[in-house]
Amino acid sequence: MTQTTPASLSRSVEPSHESHVRWQVLGWLCSLAALTYVCRVGIIQVQDRIESDLHLTPTRFAYALAAFSLAYALFEVPTGWLGDKLGPRKILIRIVLFWIAFTALTGLAWGLASLIVFRFLFGLGEAGAFPNISRASREWFPFRERGLTQGLVWLFARWGGAISPLLMMVLTLPAGWRLGFVLMSILGALWLWGFAARFRDSPLQDPRVSDAERALIAEGRADARKAFPLSWPSMLSSSTLWALSMMYFCSNAGWSFFISWITPFLQKDLRLSGIRLVVASGGPLFFGGIACLLGGFITDRQVRLWGRRWGRTLQGIVGYGLGGALMLAAVACTPTHVGLAYAAICLSSFVKDLGMAPSWSTTIDVGQQYSGTVAGIMNTVGNLGQVVSVPVVAWLATVAGTPGHPSWKVSLYFYAAMFFVAALGWIFVDPRRVIVYPRGVSTP
Repeated sequence: MTQTTPASLSRSVEPSHESHVRWQVLGWLCSLAALTYVCRVGIIQVQDRIESDLHLTPTRFAYALAAFSLAYALFEVPTGWLGDKLGPRKILIRIVLFWIAFTALTGLAWGLASLIVFRFLFGLGEAGAFPNISRASREWFPFRERGLTQGLVWLFARWGGAISPLLMMVLTLPAGWRLGFVLMSILGALWLWGFAARFRDSPLQDPRVSDAERALIAEGRADARKAFPLSWPSMLSSSTLWALSMMYFCSNAGWSFFISWITPFLQKDLRLSGIRLVVASGGPLFFGGIACLLGGFITDRQVRLWGRRWGRTLQGIVGYGLGGALMLAAVACTPTHVGLAYAAICLSSFVKDLGMAPSWSTTIDVGQQYSGTVAGIMNTVGNLGQVVSVPVVAWLATVAGTPGHPSWKVSLYFYAAMFFVAALGWIFVDPRRVIVYPRGVSTP
């Protein structure tokens, strides 16, 4: 049997022609990012119906949301490491299989315990999606396109969350929220069928990629560094890793508002209902998605102008600082100026998400071939921020409100504080030094 080699693959295409297969790969990665957010956010749209059918309070329902985030956090590093070791394709297929199974099983929950178990297993299964997406983008895109690719990935992630309330409303119309989750799982099955057939771990494994595109993707890489093994002591002792991780903890703690208590806030504090409530629930994520893409363009340009130190970090400092200030503005406008309060919430999401592409581009900068592991650590700590913030905010709203009528407005103070601390964390991140090899490697 003839063995396929990288050389034979390269001969199967015209050497002088630059193919554009990497953009097809990016399409798969972006659609997966959207898919991961659809069910994660969609559960909020049917929160009232779940609470009614399962006899839950918002505080008890918060445990199911926190269960997802806890499992997601615990399994980020192992799954990111497996992606570095085995390649992202196998791991991403496994992730979507779990997504399909436990999305459907969420619709079969019969009480709080079963809902917590299913959401925990759903989080376990989905863990590692973005570290492996990051790892795949590192293999398929040159350095100068990293910010753009990460921006596009997070644009689709945010927009997946933005359309989720409307999608969930449509899917639950035929027979309620239970069937809605089953129907949603079918989306994952259709995606997986196409992905498994078309996606490959690297350009060397795909015969459609031309020599010219392979050369472009490899632009500026130092292959000799691949001889170094992952040094856990060097990585775990890096101040940049922990500054980046703690920044992401506060980032996720603040951002969790947009995928947890945004709908109750709009409904109870801003008095929205019906289709206005459904559309408004996705608004902050929609504008955040635009910022993710814009942030990718900006960070790539800033790196070319000022280098990685400030090209990656400056927009995070500014974006999170403004995000916190706009949360406080929303507090001042609630409930007397509904339009201004909602605009401030959307703008807060927008400026905060300018920091998403720099965050994930930095994990590739400092992690190189082990970027999946670095991204896994950052996202683990980040998701612990959601584990903490969701029940804490539910408790704050209950204490600040009256019996049976939580005040979600007070939670905005908490979210603003988290964004301010995240802005400070960016100051201590240095994207110039690779942190995963036995000795630090300086990069331009």
